[in-house]
Amino acid sequence: MATYSHPFHELTFELQKNAAQSKQTIHHLWAQLAGTRHVPTEPVLFSEWPLIASYRLQDKLTQRVVALCNILKPKLQAELMQAKGWQHASAADVLTVDYAIIVDEEGDADAWDIRLVEFQAFTSLLTMGYRLHQAHSQLWPQLADCPPWQKSSGNLDWLQTCRPWLAGGDNPALLEYLPWQRGTLFDLHATSVLWNLPIVEPHQIEINADRLLFSKQNGKRIQHDKILNRLILSELDDNNPFLQLVRTANVNWHSHPAWYFLVHKGLASEIRIPFEPENVRGHHWRDLNLPAHKLVAKNIFSCGGKDLFIGPNEQVLDQLDKAENWLVQPRYRPYPMMTNKAGEKVYAEVRLIVKLDLTMQPWIAMQIVRMYCAEQASASFFQGREGEGANILHRPPGE
Repeated sequence: MATYSHPFHELTFELQKNAAQSKQTIHHLWAQLAGTRHVPTEPVLFSEWPLIASYRLQDKLTQRVVALCNILKPKLQAELMQAKGWQHASAADVLTVDYAIIVDEEGDADAWDIRLVEFQAFTSLLTMGYRLHQAHSQLWPQLADCPPWQKSSGNLDWLQTCRPWLAGGDNPALLEYLPWQRGTLFDLHATSVLWNLPIVEPHQIEINADRLLFSKQNGKRIQHDKILNRLILSELDDNNPFLQLVRTANVNWHSHPAWYFLVHKGLASEIRIPFEPENVRGHHWRDLNLPAHKLVAKNIFSCGGKDLFIGPNEQVLDQLDKAENWLVQPRYRPYPMMTNKAGEKVYAEVRLIVKLDLTMQPWIAMQIVRMYCAEQASASFFQGREGEGANILHRPPGE
């Protein structure tokens, strides 16, 4: 066991110093490997730094996410979907969990820990991470054997493990609403390319009298038996005919749209999560017995850093619109992972994408890192600063 105290393994700094790369290089190589031109014009998306977890950080992430999945098990059962009117119910099969690397206020001056930020039953940036690992393995060959995912049972490779989970069946499709207008189109299109999936939209979907699902593409009518879902139902109009039909469709789903609403960050106020401080809904913020400026409030139905108050005052918390729809958490201080050449401190938030199976241990399918400067970790704040951007967290050597 290494004794190095930093959250990142010392190999991180050796590679950064001796084999430095540019954002432009990462940007172009990733797009080439992903087979997509749908990347931002400017190279602001990806961090150019290699990042390898320390043994301690990797152990903490694994321990925390397993504990979270165990406590969430009653919330992941297929029966909860049937109660919401879905005829062909299935248990939640994925959990995406964000952890911030924070200053440990109770430890030594350089002590750090991790803190749960939020979670949801939705797949995000999985293909981006896979292609980024391929890029890193070319640029830093030492990282080829340090993938950002756990070894799978039976020692299957990542593609063998993920294909039946994400894109099994005889004729799967990728479903999204207005896909070509998404800020995440780079990952969405890369996913379509990797798994050879057509991208279909709700208006292209038909369901016949036998409840089989079809899409209309280029004048052809094609049946699909599996859907890799990126659709959030609330983005559709309530009168959309798709909503009336899809509840009864006889089709297998990955990342079922119902689970987006059944398992989300708001549940942190309803369960006691091991290793984490108490969370409450907005109308109970005083139950935390902390001053308002030491809290964070976030709307449970928002994403991408929207509807977020960091260190608000009492008036803001007392006047939250529909306060029961807000989650309030103790505020944390992010741990400065590095300082770039411009003198800016760079912080890290880790996203774990976890394959769920209620009969097996959760499997970490990807470890994404968002490196950010003074603002939030959301990609909408990336400006192309050194170190900043989306990345992967490689597992430490020998894992």
